[in-house]
Amino acid sequence: MQSTIFFGLLCCAIGATLAHPMPEDMTMKATPPPQYPLNLQGGGGGQRGDGFGFGVQGHEKVWTSDNGRHEIGVNGGYAQHLGGPYGNSPPQWNVGTSYTYRF
Repeated sequence: MQSTIFFGLLCCAIGATLAHPMPEDMTMKATPPPQYPLNLQGGGGGQRGDGFGFGVQGHEKVWTSDNGRHEIGVNGGYAQHLGGPYGNSPPQWNVGTSYTYRF
């Protein structure tokens, strides 16, 4: 009698295990890297009597391919020297694009 009850409980346990299989992928999805809206860099300096020079540069990604291997960005910058023995320089502007391919 005890072996029959044990066998019945064992069959129920095996049936319950097979009735609810575990999902195939139990891993968590990868967290995407943070997206920063704009990369800005700047600086300036000078010495007494020599004027002051400064500049600002920026870069922004405008397109990335689905697999992340191709990327197009836009660059821009501004620089100027103020004061000093030669006076103010004209402002220098630059604009460009960049293409990145990751092997």
